[in-house]
Amino acid sequence: MGTTIHKIYVLSLLGICALSTIVIGLYGSNYYSTSLEERPFHPLYDTLKPTGLAGHGYGIIGTVMISFGVVMYSSRKRVRSLGSLGKLKHFLEFHIFLCLLGPILVVYHTTFKIGGLVAVSLWSMTAVVLSGVVGRYFYVQVPKGIQGHELSVADLQKENTRLAEYLSKQFGLSSDFIGRIDALALPP
Repeated sequence: MGTTIHKIYVLSLLGICALSTIVIGLYGSNYYSTSLEERPFHPLYDTLKPTGLAGHGYGIIGTVMISFGVVMYSSRKRVRSLGSLGKLKHFLEFHIFLCLLGPILVVYHTTFKIGGLVAVSLWSMTAVVLSGVVGRYFYVQVPKGIQGHELSVADLQKENTRLAEYLSKQFGLSSDFIGRIDALALPP
C-alpha cells in the first residue's frame, strides 16, 4: 500500500469512526439528554432503548466489531500461515478502528444508563480501550527496521556507529563533535 493510499485508508477509518459517533449522537441527542423517568414517553424510546431496534442493533454491531477486531488481529499476529495476508501494521490499524467504534456503539446501546454489573463491564471495556490507545502510542515509539521489525539495542548501536562514521567521512566531523551530537539524545 503506497503512502498516499495508506493515509487515505487511515483517514477514512478515522472519518467513519467520527462520523458514526456524531450522526448517532445527533440523531438521539434529544432522547439521551431526557431524564431517565421521562424517556419511556419520548418518541424515540421504542427505537433507541437498549432493547429497541436501533439501541439493540448498536449493541450487537458494537460487540461483533470488537470480537472480530480482536480475533482478526490476534490471529494474523499469532498464526504463521496468515503472515502472507498483508502487513501486521494494517491489521493493527483496522483492529484499532473496530475496537474503537465498537465500544462507542456499545455505549450508545446503554443509552448512557450505567449501573450495577453493567457498570463494571463498561468501565472494564473503557479501561481496555484506553490501555490500547496508550499501547499504540508506545508501539509507535519503538524503533523499527525497514521490514517493520523492532530493532534491538545492538542494532541501534550498530546504526549509531554507522552514522557516526558517515558524518565523520562525509562532513569531516570530529569524534568529539559527534559525541556532543549523541549527548543531545540523552535524557538530562
